[in-house]
Amino acid sequence: MSRHVSYEHARKFLQRCFGKPERMRLLCSTKAGREGGDALQVTVEIAPGGPVVQVQEVSMADGWTGCRFSPSALWLALAVADVDGPIFQGLGPCAKAIEFGCGVALAGLAADAIGYCTSVTDCLPGHLKNLQQHPAALQGKLEVFRLDWIDDVGAVSPGCAIDLGSPENFAADVARATRATDATDAAWPKLQEDRLQSYDLALASDVVYEPHHAILLPMVIERWLKPGGWWAVALAVREEDICCRFVERLETCGLIDEQQLRVETACIPKRCASCQQRLPSDALTSRTLLQIVK
Repeated sequence: MSRHVSYEHARKFLQRCFGKPERMRLLCSTKAGREGGDALQVTVEIAPGGPVVQVQEVSMADGWTGCRFSPSALWLALAVADVDGPIFQGLGPCAKAIEFGCGVALAGLAADAIGYCTSVTDCLPGHLKNLQQHPAALQGKLEVFRLDWIDDVGAVSPGCAIDLGSPENFAADVARATRATDATDAAWPKLQEDRLQSYDLALASDVVYEPHHAILLPMVIERWLKPGGWWAVALAVREEDICCRFVERLETCGLIDEQQLRVETACIPKRCASCQQRLPSDALTSRTLLQIVK
């Protein structure tokens, strides 16, 4: 099965999402059961007149989380491809980009489509297998790497619970992680440390939904992003405490430059008391970012 999404359709879909940001919508596939579900091939026009990105969605049985691309991923992909937007204007046409927890990698594929040298990373074999079969990977343009955040940056803070029932958290169980390492290294190349702090742009979408994600993702970004590099993250605010912790960790890791910080929200200003109280000239700081999340 396949489907094409024009740029106009993508924009209209996002506007519907902005109308009711509390409702989770899917642009293409709608069925996702743990035993399987729809698996569409989707082409998305990420800018007016192109380029067009091909995304292969997978079943939930193969991909677990990230088996579909979310509104956040679509929003991020369009932002990456916007030649008049802050990302392209800040980096120009030549940059090295990396996507963390990529799933079907819509944002990473958008970066590849506009000419960035792009790496996409995930820890789930279903996603890695899917992406290694993508035409961009087969042509040698897109690099696909295994990267487990827990394994990459070590233990998290005491009291930060990790759901060991989720497949993406298998590395928290040392015994299981040790047994899995030898079997997966050959099939799924691991992102090597000679690339530390080498990327100009770090991307992530809808990957902060458990408490330890808020701690680990800023550490992972800081570890692989070039000093002074750009990061762009699109998130659904599921739980206030988790997102606030994420913002605090970004600041702790030195990733918030208030001179460069830009924020877009999916709320409707006329319905949002916070937006009504903020003036366009207000300086955006980590404190105001926390207020927006709350």
